[in-house]
Amino acid sequence: MKKIWILLCMFLLCSTKMITANYIKSVIPVDFLHVEVVMAEPLSKEELDTSIDLNKEPLFLFNNGIIMIGKPILQNIRGYENTYRIPVNGLDENTIYSISYGKNKPKTFKTYTTEKEITDKYRNRYGDYF
Repeated sequence: MKKIWILLCMFLLCSTKMITANYIKSVIPVDFLHVEVVMAEPLSKEELDTSIDLNKEPLFLFNNGIIMIGKPILQNIRGYENTYRIPVNGLDENTIYSISYGKNKPKTFKTYTTEKEITDKYRNRYGDYF
């Protein structure tokens, strides 16, 4: 009986870790219509499947009425396969937002007064690459 209990506990611990393994490492607005997230691990093919209805199962949840209007698009940033650009319905200027993935703790990000400020912050993040 003890062995069964131990096996059950190990299975539950492993399955819980697998569910919450991926998380948002960082987030930055690209412009007023796109947000870029860097994940700990690449998203699965199922999560990037364009046939899934975003209204039923949004991958990312925002506050302040912001919603995803398309699937995350993989960005080839210096060879990393865990950076995605998310189209949204529109960000307001000079506002702090939060975004969450799954049941993980939300990350916050800020938009600025002008699109030029947002672009400059984005360029500062990636340096000469942008």
